Amino acid sequence: MILSKRNLLFLFYLVNCLNSFGHPPRGFDKYDYLHGKLNNNRTWFDVTMYDITLKVTPDKKHIQGHNNISYKVLKPANLMQLDIHGLIKIDSILYDHKHLNFIRDSSIILIKMPHQRKNSNHQLLVYFSGNPLIAKKAPWDGGFVFTKDSSGNDWVGLACQGLGASTWLPCKDHLSDEADSVNINLQVPSRLIGVSNGKLIDSVNLNNGYTEFRWQVRYPINNYNITVNIGNYKHFSDEYAAKYNNINKPLSLDYYVLDYNLSKAQKHFEQVKTMMACYEKYFGPYPFWNDGYKLVETPYWGMEHQSAVSYGNDYSNTRWDFDFIIIHESAHEWFGNSITSSDPAELWLHESFTTHAEAVFVECNMDKDAAHKYLKMQKRNIENKQPLLGKSNVYFHDFEDNDIYYKGSWMLYTIRHVIDNDTIWFNSLLDYCNTFKYTNISTKQCIDFWINRTGKNLAPIFEQYLTQANLPILEYSLTPGENEMLELKYRWVNVVKGFEMPVEATISKNDYQPLAPTTKWRVVDLNFLDPKEFKIKTEYYLIETRQLKN
Repeated sequence: MILSKRNLLFLFYLVNCLNSFGHPPRGFDKYDYLHGKLNNNRTWFDVTMYDITLKVTPDKKHIQGHNNISYKVLKPANLMQLDIHGLIKIDSILYDHKHLNFIRDSSIILIKMPHQRKNSNHQLLVYFSGNPLIAKKAPWDGGFVFTKDSSGNDWVGLACQGLGASTWLPCKDHLSDEADSVNINLQVPSRLIGVSNGKLIDSVNLNNGYTEFRWQVRYPINNYNITVNIGNYKHFSDEYAAKYNNINKPLSLDYYVLDYNLSKAQKHFEQVKTMMACYEKYFGPYPFWNDGYKLVETPYWGMEHQSAVSYGNDYSNTRWDFDFIIIHESAHEWFGNSITSSDPAELWLHESFTTHAEAVFVECNMDKDAAHKYLKMQKRNIENKQPLLGKSNVYFHDFEDNDIYYKGSWMLYTIRHVIDNDTIWFNSLLDYCNTFKYTNISTKQCIDFWINRTGKNLAPIFEQYLTQANLPILEYSLTPGENEMLELKYRWVNVVKGFEMPVEATISKNDYQPLAPTTKWRVVDLNFLDPKEFKIKTEYYLIETRQLKN
């Protein structure tokens, strides 16, 4: 197409828009900010639906299709930013059956939009094709996985949490804007089965050697949860009846496994009902009840894809007699999928609560002591290298350790003991899940909820564990006094300003009592206590202690 003078001026304008970012801070490039920040070209519209048709050609590792994006205009604007990985070609963009001009800079697309009124609703049809990013090590280093099962059949998976759905799908790739619903029309070679999120509505033979599997998601879903699974699957199903809530219809449980693993899966997946009952009790009903729950066997370890949880743990249980992938990834349906962070820097909101949910499951099925032992096992993995919060308003994906999992879990366990009332703790956990169901939240919203719900000053505790790599240190000294008295002097050090957190210690013989240390020295007299008998209950708090010499 020969560009008119008007179109040439428009393209020049778009290039200036993309290059006007300037020089970003060291460690991030301009695309990290264009991808991770809600700039004016992204905030003016709200995605309401993605209607995706995707054809996958496994032997060529190729995809092609279109995404019909429904959106609402929040305020009129001239430019729309969409995101797509550089390996994927944008074939055309249509609005009201007319081609729109756009310019592309790496993973960023800027589209010249016609005038649209505030609060009006529209659709944008984006055609795309290419050989998508191949995952180096799914799900951690994500993308598509094209492989073969043990029988030589094609087996395809997709996991893109860190990189985002724009690795393969033209979309508004930001956690804060979830589509309210999604259709996925997945076209796969007819010898195979295509599985995606939500309910299977229909499957249609296309008469070209391909079958289209039509899936519908009728709940909000974050982009990285939209998934693709293709294989020589066998399907079996079950049902779960709610035990703690009055829900008229049962929850459908669907399983898609490789054909030769069918009998093994039928027995192994029986634990799903036990898991579902525990999580219903403590977190509320499965959030996506009408879409149903699925486990889909994948050629990678696992991933929390909404209503289509990826499973690749080789049907093995831990020494605690449960399958880690089932228990962990399914907990994400509440923490991460139903309640979603607004920024990738705040993924602790997903991982900390989910990792702690494993201990909740152990306590539900065994007892409190068993859960404590499980948490002690988690504690060994804490590294304290960096804060749990990353950098906001940028494409942050550089967590150097697993502390958003294990340290985050222990932060919550510490807070449970600060609250010191299990009824309040578990009721607050349930209320948290119900209050923020189907929403995107920030760290501040989470902290404010827990302060208001428990009546405890938890702000400095959250601040310490979320913003500091180091642990709080309880510094103390013991000095013999008169009349068999023992003087205890104590304070918090290595902490944020205003840090206060109670702990328990043996301030009388064989009896743990609460201490209320602050950053200022406090003194208490201990009666008839040998210094060797003084102990701080460190096993229930994520802290360090330091005894000073007299």
